[in-house]
Amino acid sequence: MTPAVVIIGAGPAGLAAGAALRRRGIDPVILEQGDGVATSWRRRHEELRLNTIRWLSDLPGLRIPRAAGRWVRRDDYVAYLERFARQARLQVSCGVRARRIDAVVGGWEVTTDAGPHRAPHVIVATGHDRVPRVPDWPGRAGFRRPIRHVATLRRAAELAGARVLLVGAGNSGVEIAGHLVDAGVGRLWMSVRSPPTILPRQLHGVPLHPLTVALRPLPERVRDRLARAVADHAFGDLSAYGLPAPRQGPFERMRTRGVTVAVDQGFVGHLTAGRLSVVTVVDHLDGSDVVLRDGTRLRPDIVLAATGYDPGLTELVGHLGVLDPDGRPRRDAGSRPPTAGLWFAGYRPAIEGTLRRHPIEARRIARAITRRS
Repeated sequence: MTPAVVIIGAGPAGLAAGAALRRRGIDPVILEQGDGVATSWRRRHEELRLNTIRWLSDLPGLRIPRAAGRWVRRDDYVAYLERFARQARLQVSCGVRARRIDAVVGGWEVTTDAGPHRAPHVIVATGHDRVPRVPDWPGRAGFRRPIRHVATLRRAAELAGARVLLVGAGNSGVEIAGHLVDAGVGRLWMSVRSPPTILPRQLHGVPLHPLTVALRPLPERVRDRLARAVADHAFGDLSAYGLPAPRQGPFERMRTRGVTVAVDQGFVGHLTAGRLSVVTVVDHLDGSDVVLRDGTRLRPDIVLAATGYDPGLTELVGHLGVLDPDGRPRRDAGSRPPTAGLWFAGYRPAIEGTLRRHPIEARRIARAITRRS
């Protein structure tokens, strides 16, 4: 029997979409390349906690247990998604990698390494951070030190005692920098191209995540001013430590560049205490040295890249004309022929939290599919 909907990806976005469809009487097939749901979450480092508060991070119909705490650990979140999939009675086919989607009569064909799947509707939910991105610095081929993306680091303690050059000061860079200092790295340099907006997770014991949600209706310039005021109140001027205030406000930066804020989990305290040093951008690699744009030479034991991710959708749907120049789904993708019936869930990061958006997108897609079925 041909399913009405095939969902690619069994992370929170795909599971939310599946549950929303089942509530409307549609039983989708979910394809997952990993061994179980939440594969990408299982691969993240052990110290990971959600930056979004527990009660704004769950999926409809099942609350994350209070025992998981205010800021949920990686393993607790994975266990929650496993329970959600069971409770929603979702049909997840694991170990199936989707290779390509093509239009066929009556809908779409998904080519996988386990055979084709056809359906009138396909929802792509493979994640916006699927493929780690590492710059191709000049001299990289002859560099005699390891280069790793933060996505491959399972625990900060792996680098205890090492001299580490961390490249990138986005949210993942700021987060892992704090963990590296806590783990006892021998020396930590952070190479920064654009200073981030750093915000605390909570202020005077009050979590800020619900506030960012409540402020969504305000104009962007107002929210940017409020965010700057919070950062100034929490941390003061960090220019003396190599991190001046960014020119763009965080909401403008998110809209124009897709870059979210960095959430402090001890990073600023380590910075101001001199436990890590901010340096300029990498110019090139030379043997065992990293040469910075200002001519400074560093000799780290390892270069750790916190330089972002690509969604990795080109092979899957790049031939369909639904991706923007950055390789992310266009906002009108799937909304009109010849791509009607092809949906994307989980590719729009937001300062107030991507996890909160998954149920909203899932309900919207499920309603649209129901109307067209």
